Amino acid sequence: MMCNDGTADFKPAPVLIGLPERALPAFERMAAEKMLPPGMIAVPLSDDLSQLPGDLKDVEVLWRTTQMGSDWTLRAVSLLPSLRWVHSDAVGIDFLPLEELSARQIILSNGSGNFERPMAEWCVLAILAASKQLARFVRQSDAGIWKRGGELEELEGKRLLILGLGGVGTLTASMVRPFGMRVTAVSRRPRDRVPEGVDSVVGPSQWRERLDHTDFLVCALPLTSQTRGMLDEQVFSALPSSAWVINVARGALIDESALITALDSTAIAGAVLDAFVEEPLPPEHPLWRRDNVLVLPHHTWSSKRVPGRILELFADQLGRWSRGEPLRNVVDLSAGY
Repeated sequence: MMCNDGTADFKPAPVLIGLPERALPAFERMAAEKMLPPGMIAVPLSDDLSQLPGDLKDVEVLWRTTQMGSDWTLRAVSLLPSLRWVHSDAVGIDFLPLEELSARQIILSNGSGNFERPMAEWCVLAILAASKQLARFVRQSDAGIWKRGGELEELEGKRLLILGLGGVGTLTASMVRPFGMRVTAVSRRPRDRVPEGVDSVVGPSQWRERLDHTDFLVCALPLTSQTRGMLDEQVFSALPSSAWVINVARGALIDESALITALDSTAIAGAVLDAFVEEPLPPEHPLWRRDNVLVLPHHTWSSKRVPGRILELFADQLGRWSRGEPLRNVVDLSAGY
């Protein structure tokens, strides 16, 4: 049996864990380094799920690594009749079979904490790059052009609006505090205390009132039916013409047509984008080759430290599972994050 908070009734080892065949070396590394609790047994599943162990009826845990897509996950879930818990290394879960998991009362946990530091550092870099016109200087350097241009900006007193006060948003706020920025963050849930670096927290119905006082808009939200397309024409029209939009979350959070119109009309100053509705971004897409847009290949999460964090988190989760303790990062399947 299991509880909705991700607590499993204690069950003695062994625990059978379904995982992608390509993740077997990582699992063996965790075992060799004594990161795993006793009795953890790996059950490798091939990439196309055509080569499977003979008996899958006792597999109760599925490890979904970042390389495996939604189709693989859905089929793997359907093949495991005793599945009780899916752990995904990724943070976003919008592409996972949430309805199937909910219908079968399968717990889902995500990789919150695995990627927040490199992504938050990219948010800070984007803010600095926009303020100092870094992209313009890089292009001039490549072309051998000596040109100073207009005056540059300082960050002290600049106003940052962070959509989403999860790990990335919270860490970004603390990182920009030494620069003297004024930070407003949007959170769906009430907060007992304001996180470090945040001057004020507003709810989902209040953040649009802050747009006309925003210099940088950072989007770090999960993609749900409520957040899809929320950065729309009204948002871009309400922002000052000097504002920059930074998106390190999901591309579908932004109405790309409205963003392109805002850029064409100079309704906003520019954008740093790491996620798009269609990825890879097609070569003919109008967001390419703009002086005031930096296109990133969905890579702000990357860091040499990430693989270690992934293994540490999953090993800790397995320990909790084997001891019947509450899991970390349990997803609310009805809310979508």
